[in-house]
Amino acid sequence: MIVEAKNLQKIYKNNRGIHDANFTIRKGRIVALAGGNGAGKSTLIRLLTKQEKPTNGELIWHQDDFVRYMPDDVDFPSTLTAQEVLGLLGSLKKVGKGEQDEILKKVGLFEVKKQKVSSFSKGMRQRLNLAQSLIGGDGLIIMDEPTNGLDPYWIAQLKDMMAQERNRGATVLFSTHMLAFAEQLADDVIILHEGRILAAGEVQQLLRDHHCGHLEELWLQKIDL
Repeated sequence: MIVEAKNLQKIYKNNRGIHDANFTIRKGRIVALAGGNGAGKSTLIRLLTKQEKPTNGELIWHQDDFVRYMPDDVDFPSTLTAQEVLGLLGSLKKVGKGEQDEILKKVGLFEVKKQKVSSFSKGMRQRLNLAQSLIGGDGLIIMDEPTNGLDPYWIAQLKDMMAQERNRGATVLFSTHMLAFAEQLADDVIILHEGRILAAGEVQQLLRDHHCGHLEELWLQKIDL
């Protein structure tokens, strides 16, 4: 186990946020944080990445894993090239140029690495965002809506990269509103609705326990209760 939430809360003035969340994140797993807009996914990620502090409850870290973070959007400096962005991060994380170039190849930006980020499309910027989250270390990768701006080809490539990270021993947590995508990829799922956890656990076990064929069916069953 990497981290455990006990009665975790982050309540905002409008009563939105996270209410009494209890879950665990296990090492070497792909974990989907799934739910619609306003479900609390980004709030939970901000708590996990220590951008915000809980109103109540606690997050207990059982392992001091290195955390790599892919936000839902990054405003990269427009005057820098992709090579320079990764070079700055590489120098901070002590990752050599060879590995930086391999990551740029993996996300399809090696041939344009000397172009300024200002010339990049939304999809290219998202792939650079992905690249910066892959650089350096194993540990835990947290991805907030990583499919944003990606076309079907790069969504498929993203799935492969996430599986590769898990196979290398990393733990991957990603948020998504696409339950079918979560079901295809994740070992475990945390389903959120209006700031509360509807279900959490191993995907196939949850489907069996609730006699559901798919996560969409489970989600609909839970919100109708």
